[in-house]
Amino acid sequence: MLPLLVRSKLFWYYNGELDCNWYMGMGDGANVAKQNAYIKDMNRFGINTAVINIMNEELSSIFTGEFMRSTIHEGKLKLLVDFIMRLKENGKIVVIVFFDCPPAKHPKYPFWRFGDRLALFLEVATRALSPIVDGFILGIETGRGPCSIDLVEAGIGLIQQFAFRMVGDYKLQLPVGTHEQNVRRNKKGKLYLKRRVPRNAHFHGYETMNHPYDGDKVPVSEMVEEVQFLAENSGGVGIWKMESNPSEGSHARMQNRRIADLPGVVGVSGVM
Repeated sequence: MLPLLVRSKLFWYYNGELDCNWYMGMGDGANVAKQNAYIKDMNRFGINTAVINIMNEELSSIFTGEFMRSTIHEGKLKLLVDFIMRLKENGKIVVIVFFDCPPAKHPKYPFWRFGDRLALFLEVATRALSPIVDGFILGIETGRGPCSIDLVEAGIGLIQQFAFRMVGDYKLQLPVGTHEQNVRRNKKGKLYLKRRVPRNAHFHGYETMNHPYDGDKVPVSEMVEEVQFLAENSGGVGIWKMESNPSEGSHARMQNRRIADLPGVVGVSGVM
């Protein structure tokens, strides 16, 4: 059995409202007070890993204007880097997510339309962040488009070329994966893969087939069966169950504990 390496918490409560930590680094509305509150929430629940998105067409961009044709927004960059440093000071693992899918209908920060610039962005951003973070995710829900599985694997491979840092004379390779929903049930209730796990990923961030807000409606046994099926059909890639249920209640805890015990699971998001 692979060791459970990652404990993350995608959803949390801020001022009594359910929130999501994807965009805590530099997304619209991010600020130091909210970031610090999230770190306290991580400490409260024994969470060791934070996942931070950079580019979301509706909520987040590192640029002052057009994607890869304008200057870096220094204020947002400082907010992001300072947050990463405070996370590290608290002993946390930091994983960067580059993109969010699918493309927005009316994007505030368009980038998907500039497909010829994506590879250079991945190279530059990975090189810049590798000295201070611990891993990378190509995108949130890359299975929703516009990325075919072949394109996802190409993106992961590109990031892997630059996802390392030198520790003395040793080249430390940083893990790279993506985040997707891959499993479905047919009309008879049998599980099947709707999309393979990227074959070159170091890990795979998985969202269960239910909408996360419906997580409490899913029986523990069914959610466990689903993740176990994926782990058994991942080609040996470790599964990080990243998104399933935002609840902090007993049902979600049992789902997460049972999933954490599965062979091939290397990470679990949520309370335990």
